[in-house]
Amino acid sequence: MVDLIKGKTALVTGGSSRLGKVICNYLAREGVNVVIHYNSSREEALRVKEEITSLGVKSWVIKADLSKPNEVDELINESFKQAGEVNFLINNASVFPRVGLSDLSINGLNWIMQVNAWAPLMLTLRFANMVNEGKVINVLDSVVDGYNFERYAYYLSKVMLNAVTRSLALRLAPRIMVNAVAPGIILPAKDEDTGRVEAMINQVPLRRRGSPDDIAHAVLFLLENSYVTGQVIYVDGGEHLKPRVVY
Repeated sequence: MVDLIKGKTALVTGGSSRLGKVICNYLAREGVNVVIHYNSSREEALRVKEEITSLGVKSWVIKADLSKPNEVDELINESFKQAGEVNFLINNASVFPRVGLSDLSINGLNWIMQVNAWAPLMLTLRFANMVNEGKVINVLDSVVDGYNFERYAYYLSKVMLNAVTRSLALRLAPRIMVNAVAPGIILPAKDEDTGRVEAMINQVPLRRRGSPDDIAHAVLFLLENSYVTGQVIYVDGGEHLKPRVVY
């Protein structure tokens, strides 16, 4: 089988921690060079770089605040400048504040939308302008098939990113393949109540929590496949199959 990803380079936003860190490690194990984006977690990003360069690949660390349009542009420019070329874009960075429907403000919504949806959109368009062909993977949330009024701004941002995934898969074809992974209960937010998380797990058809490894495997599948675009892989134990409303 032809190896489609070994020796290639990926830019992973939010690659210094949580899902991003695991994705970076899995890519490195498959021989993919990695540009690790971070905003405030420089020490963590440097540790990830050390881990993955020990696996024999190249790695770079770049800071950017995705809520600032000029830094979004600079992230792409600097990634190509340092790495020489970038073949894959993994839009993983996300903010997850508890901003409910009753707490919604235009400023708060704008900030969350900027980081979670607008930045991935702009990064994808800039990436597409700089490569002959490539692959983009957006990290969504299985909540896009339901509702979350407790984190309503976050929910809206992921719904928008879902639309971006499908529309750009069509618009950028055949040069660029755009897909998404939608995690379920993998790494709950730090401010999430433990008892509530356990109750949610009991409602998942597979009756267990997934792991970051499950997300990384899905990302690798999409990068290695040459005939899939515009798809969302739900890695949520079947959670999206049931009506989901969080108040």
